[in-house]
Amino acid sequence: MGAGSSKDGGPLAELTFSWVLKYAESALKYASSSSLVVIDQAGAKLLAVAYQAAEAAHEGDRGQHLRFALSRDGGSSWSESKCVMWGAAPLWSPTLHYDAGSGRLFLFYSESRKSLSPGGDVKLITSSDLGESWSAPVLVYSHEADDEVPKVCGSRMLVAKDGTWYLPVHREPAESWHTFSGSTFHPLSEAPEQQLAAPPNSAPQSMTTAACVLASTDQGASWAVRGEVEDAKTWLVNPVLEEGSKGQLVMLFRTAAGKTYLSSSTDKGKTWSRPTSTYLPNPNSPLSTVTIDSQVLCVFNNSQTARAPLALALSVNDCKSWEPLAIIEEDPKGNFACPSIVEWTDDTVKVAYTVWGTGLKLATVKLATVDST
Repeated sequence: MGAGSSKDGGPLAELTFSWVLKYAESALKYASSSSLVVIDQAGAKLLAVAYQAAEAAHEGDRGQHLRFALSRDGGSSWSESKCVMWGAAPLWSPTLHYDAGSGRLFLFYSESRKSLSPGGDVKLITSSDLGESWSAPVLVYSHEADDEVPKVCGSRMLVAKDGTWYLPVHREPAESWHTFSGSTFHPLSEAPEQQLAAPPNSAPQSMTTAACVLASTDQGASWAVRGEVEDAKTWLVNPVLEEGSKGQLVMLFRTAAGKTYLSSSTDKGKTWSRPTSTYLPNPNSPLSTVTIDSQVLCVFNNSQTARAPLALALSVNDCKSWEPLAIIEEDPKGNFACPSIVEWTDDTVKVAYTVWGTGLKLATVKLATVDST
C-alpha cells in the first residue's frame, strides 16, 4: 500500500456497502458515533460495532443509550443489536477496544450527569464473552476532575509499541456547541433545547475546551491523565491518536476553523506541541484514522462547511500531508458523519458511519496495489 496511482491506471479503491442499521426497519431513529473493532478469536474473524442510539430522531435525547452488535461475515449481516448501557441522561461516544491477550472487549463511553450536551464522566465496561454480557461500569475520568467540565471520549484507543494504552479524550463545556458550531451543521441543533440548571452557589464549570490522553501501563486496570492541548480561537474536540514513525504521539482534532488541527508529543503525552492546522479540511465534524504498514489512513469530510463528501486519504509522513485515495460518499446534499475505520485485511478497510436521517452504514474499501510517489 502506498500513495500514488494504481499500477494499471484504474481506480485506487473498490467499494461495497451494507447496513448496520436502517431506521425504516427499526424502532431506533437515531444512531451515531459508531466504533468498530476486529476480533480474531479461535480461527474466526469477527467485526464488532458499538454506537449511541435513541428512539427519538435526534441527538441528545434523554433516552440516548449504547448498543452493540456483532458480524460473522465481515459486515454483510449483523446480530440483533443489544442495549449494553443506559441511564437517566444521555450516554455518548462509545469507544471499543479488543484486547487479544485477555480476549476481552473494552467499551469506554461518556455519561452525562450535570449536562445534557455531550460529555460527563468517562466510564468503562468490559466483556469476556463477545458482548453477550458486560461488567459493571468503572469510573475512569470524572466530570468534576480538572476544572468541573464534562469529559468526552475521543476515538479508538491506541496501544503503543511500548505497550502503553492511550485513550484520547476532550473536555467540552456544557452547551459549548452553541459557541463553536457557527454556520456549520451541529446535530444538537435538531434537539429540543435542554439544559440542566446548576443549583445556587454551586462551583462554576470551566469554559475552556481542551484535549488530553488517559494513559494506562497495566492493560486498563488504572489510568492517569497526561498533558493538555487547547487553542484560543477554536475548540479541539473528538481527538484521534496515532503513533508516529519515531515513536511520537500524533493527535488530530475536529475544529470550528474549517481545518483539521494537529499536535504531537515526544514524551508519552505529558506535553504537546502547539496545535497547527493541516491540509485536511474539517466542517466541524469527527474524523477517524488507522495506521497500516506505518502509513495513516484517514476517513473525513472533504469540505470546510458540509458533512459531504466522505473521503479517504493517506499520509506517509506522520499526518503532515495527505494523498487522496477514495470518495466513499459523494452526494453533495448528503450528511455523512462520525466515521470509524479499521483494517480488515492487508488491502481492505471497513468504515462505519452515520447517514443522517437514514441509518448506520458500512463501507468495505478494497485498496488497489499502487506505486509510491
